[in-house]
Amino acid sequence: MYAIGRFLSFLSKSASLIGAICIVLMMLHVTADVAGRYLFNAPVPGTIVTVANYYMVIIVFIAIGVAEEKRAHISVEVLTDLMPERVQRVLMILSGILTVWVVTVLMIGGYSEAMKKTLSGAKMEQGSRMVEVWQSYWLVPVGAALMALIAAYRVVTMITGSRNGLNETDLDAKFINE
Repeated sequence: MYAIGRFLSFLSKSASLIGAICIVLMMLHVTADVAGRYLFNAPVPGTIVTVANYYMVIIVFIAIGVAEEKRAHISVEVLTDLMPERVQRVLMILSGILTVWVVTVLMIGGYSEAMKKTLSGAKMEQGSRMVEVWQSYWLVPVGAALMALIAAYRVVTMITGSRNGLNETDLDAKFINE
């Protein structure tokens, strides 16, 4: 069981690395576009489409699995903190099951849309160029699948009481929360 958690943690770290690389690439791409546009009157073709349909989608949807592993999604625990620990545990399991269900619906919807866009060869026009964007639609079900796997795994480990092997918090986050 612990090995599965370590593997999911590896996938999450890989997704985080991909997201970080995309942030740097997006920054360089936009800087090159702005510099080209204003210094040389030659913008980088397809920048808006690439940023909106690739970089931003990767950063958002790859990161949802990372946020699930780190328990970084927004939560409000005003009432649950006042409840007995056993009730809190049951509510955590129920919210985990609800999370898995919602994200699975997102994953299935994303997969369906990705199939449609792939079969139609979706493209977007920017200026006089057509830029293929069908590939970016696959990032939604991939990111949602990672989040669903991590959430489902956490529910199973909460129910069984097993060590989960996930990197749930960073040292910086522990320091900030104290």
